[in-house]
Formats: sequence, structure tokens, C-alpha cells
Amino acid sequence: MQTVGNVLTIRCTRKLLKRLGAEAIVDPLSPTNRLGNWYANLVFVRHVPLIICISERSLLPVIVEARGASSFSPRFHDAARSVLQGIGAGAIVGREVREMGSFAIGVTANRRVLGSLNDLALLARFEIEDNPSIDLVTLAVKLAETPCSPLKYESPRTVSLALLRHASS
Repeated sequence: MQTVGNVLTIRCTRKLLKRLGAEAIVDPLSPTNRLGNWYANLVFVRHVPLIICISERSLLPVIVEARGASSFSPRFHDAARSVLQGIGAGAIVGREVREMGSFAIGVTANRRVLGSLNDLALLARFEIEDNPSIDLVTLAVKLAETPCSPLKYESPRTVSLALLRHASS
């Protein structure tokens, strides 16, 4: 794989690919951002379709409504920017979001990340059931505090901030 420009791959489950009407690329490029590629799945909470995305490297969650496929890219970028600000990434946010300038759609390729995606989706469902008025950015920031086994029980927030700060040094 090669690196060209600011690109990453959002690796979608088959269910989400179908919902987006998207074709997955076969040989994705290497990501240029610090948080790496993202994994995404379609989940339904209270009959509302949501797309939950997590960073492959840090498991940081970003959640958006599953509306039209054409608006997914700007909604993902806006939500990612808001979540990064919400976890305290500060001045590093702009650089990371620029590095996420464009993305390709691929299929899931890492079971560990997919398992974490499903775990965080389940936690999101529970949180929304307990607090129906929670907004999606607040929900993602709250989920980012969850200790995760693949991260040696560190939180996605802690790992994300370490990756982002390493990039600025």
C-alpha cells in the first residue's frame, strides 16, 4: 500500500455498505492521519439508524445519524472534529481533521477492532436508553472514557491524545 495525499479508509460492515450503497475498494491506501483508518457499523437505537465509527489505532468513537450517503463525509468530519475537541485535543484537532481530508470506503479487516466497535455500539445503545436526550458528540466523548481490553485497559481518549500529541512533538 502507498500513501498519497490526505486519505484514510473507513472500513464498513457489509450492513453499512448496503445502507450507503457504496462499493468497497480492494486495496486501500495507508492513512496519513495519526488515528489511522476507521471502522464503521450501522446500529439502530430506538428505531433511529446511527453510524458508529471508531479509530483503528485508538478505538475513539464518533457517532453520526445514518442519513443520506452523500452527506456522510461532511457529517463524519464535523463529528470527528467535535469529539476531538470534546476529549481535549486542543490545537491538534485542526491538523488531524485536515489529514482526514478525504476517505475511501473499504470492508472490515480486523476482528479485534470490529469486536470493540460492537462493544461500544452496545454501550451506546444502553446510554441512549438511559438518557434519550443525550447528543451524539456527548455520547461519543463519554464512550471514549471506557477502558478497552485491546488497549490494555486504557481508554480511547487517553490513547488518542497520546497519538495526537506524539504527532506534534
